[in-house]
Amino acid sequence: MIRLFTRYVRTHLSLIALLLVTSFTASTISAAPDPIVSPARVIHTALDKITTFSSNSDKVNPVKLRGFIENEIIPHFDFDNMSHWITGRYADNMTAKDKSEFQRNLRETFLSSLAKHLGSFDAENTRVKFYPPRYRSQGEAFVGTSIYRPDSMPVRLDFRMRRDGDDWKIIDVKANGSSAVLYYRRHFIAQLRQYDRPPVVPVQRMPPPRLR
Repeated sequence: MIRLFTRYVRTHLSLIALLLVTSFTASTISAAPDPIVSPARVIHTALDKITTFSSNSDKVNPVKLRGFIENEIIPHFDFDNMSHWITGRYADNMTAKDKSEFQRNLRETFLSSLAKHLGSFDAENTRVKFYPPRYRSQGEAFVGTSIYRPDSMPVRLDFRMRRDGDDWKIIDVKANGSSAVLYYRRHFIAQLRQYDRPPVVPVQRMPPPRLR
């Protein structure tokens, strides 16, 4: 776990690894539930689910592990928004089918990586400190945390959130300043470069000259 943690911090942590090094403790929640879910509570909820699941035997069952991630963790992320930022200018030359396929690949990469590492997550020896949310606007916020483990240096995680109706979705995570979205962009850059071409402009044929 230490080797996994160190490697990702040094090479722009993926969104998956960020969740693996976090934990939820009941003492960190002090506010009552809000009528509209706050961005901080979304993070609390996601980490609570991960900690609870990682403490039971189901985490070693591949089918139950994948089902847990699909049903309980994936819905907290906005893959539409993440795909938009990762594809960037390449999206101009992507068809709707291309974009849909890319988002499926991103989601599957995310899910597979989390499933691969979640089994080794040590919730008992991990402590998290939450900071008050910072709002860029009514529809965007940042939830900061610090992660403490006895065998490693503290890590600062900042979750970037976007309002989605009465809910908040995660659109990026930074670990000590390293963005997960930028990490994924580098991960998929070879695939995206196939769309680095000028758009095709239809050739307009001139009408034949009129004979007098």
